[in-house]
Amino acid sequence: MDLKKTRIEGMKIFQASPDAINNQSDERRKIVKQALKEKPLKIWERELKQHKSNLFVSNSEGAVFQATTFFHKKKIFAGIAPNLIQAYFDMAYEQIQWTDKYADTFHYIASEKFDGIKFIDTPIFNRFVQYRISSIIFLHLSVEAFINYIIPDNFIYSKTETSNSNKFQEQITKLNKENIERWVSFKEKIEEVIPELPNITFDIKKNFEIIGRILEIETIRNEIIHLKSKDSNSNMHYKKVFDFVASKDLNKYLFSVKKFINILQSDFIKIDKIQESNNTKELYIEKAEHLHIGVYFEIIKQKEKRITVFIDKWQGLTKESEYLKVVMSYLKLMEDMNLIMDYLISEERNKFRIEIFKNDEQIK
Repeated sequence: MDLKKTRIEGMKIFQASPDAINNQSDERRKIVKQALKEKPLKIWERELKQHKSNLFVSNSEGAVFQATTFFHKKKIFAGIAPNLIQAYFDMAYEQIQWTDKYADTFHYIASEKFDGIKFIDTPIFNRFVQYRISSIIFLHLSVEAFINYIIPDNFIYSKTETSNSNKFQEQITKLNKENIERWVSFKEKIEEVIPELPNITFDIKKNFEIIGRILEIETIRNEIIHLKSKDSNSNMHYKKVFDFVASKDLNKYLFSVKKFINILQSDFIKIDKIQESNNTKELYIEKAEHLHIGVYFEIIKQKEKRITVFIDKWQGLTKESEYLKVVMSYLKLMEDMNLIMDYLISEERNKFRIEIFKNDEQIK
């Protein structure tokens, strides 16, 4: 399956001279030896397990990155800490791409139980809703984290409050970075704080459309986080959440977030197209007489986590063909029997493509 991915960079702390990083002199060895004498390696290891020490990693070019560690089965593992803003955006992007593919799949597996309404009776529909809700949360996280990130440490925001009371008519409160992060609303950060940041040019009026979408994300994110059991008028559960998930093109919200971030910091969000892995078992169905339930017995036999089935479009075979839909319905049966974990169906120019995924238990 082709997916586009966000380029996630490591958390760079500072840039050092490559000569200093690659220095192998006797003087440097002496310094390292003295440091380990004052605090032996075992103490460093114990503190890392307890998250009481910080770890940094450098490359040959002198870039020094924050590392993060975790302890598993008596071993310490470490890696360069990823930029979480880019990671949040990537999680939203990946999940939106999955839901687009699920939506294409619905056409082949839905049954017409009501006039003009096709019913999807499969766990895929649950995953579709879950991924769309999750993508909204991660889009909001990426924006909020980015705003906090670009506020300088020494920045002071003058918050003006007006009142009709006898106590005061106008009050100005000075807020530092930590105060802004904690006490200023998401909307105020976008509309009031960002335009005041030094070295940043952001035209609120010019970008009203993307700001509008981002504020919509916050509104529905709040509905998701603070679920209300029932809508008093319709007696429906979580109506606002389901209405948004069902009616909105999330790609528009995704690209609004990307544009917003990249206006404020050029190329902060970069998208790469990932070449599809060839680590898949491919099955080809080129004739009508080969398209029957036996194909699925062949899928069950395969000890592979990913299987791709290609069905040629011979004369008369379209996505509206009842015969094709009946055969596709076997996928739900396989899912219900826990023989496969997930699947996607798409249409290409000369063939249909079914991607099937299995977990470890299903390939034993």
